[in-house]
Amino acid sequence: MQSGVRAGTEVAQLYLGFPASAGEPPRVLRGFERVSLAAGESRTVTIELGPRQMSCWSTSGHGPYVPSGTFRFAIGGSSRDLPLQALAEIQGFGP
Repeated sequence: MQSGVRAGTEVAQLYLGFPASAGEPPRVLRGFERVSLAAGESRTVTIELGPRQMSCWSTSGHGPYVPSGTFRFAIGGSSRDLPLQALAEIQGFGP
């Protein structure tokens, strides 16, 4: 994200990368927040993820589940510019 000399709007986007064992795409948009900013202003944005946003669909279990493993969280202004990244080990649950 960047700071400018004009007022504008930014959309912070949160992408989730599931553990490889889940068989999901490398990155999935799971949350976003649009903020209007004055010239030179910065703001902290909070995007909450619950179990639903972190779940996959199990064809064998016929329902949603959260896989166990390493999740990658990436945040930025677009899918091509994700300067904030973090990893987290998650203990999953479900079918």
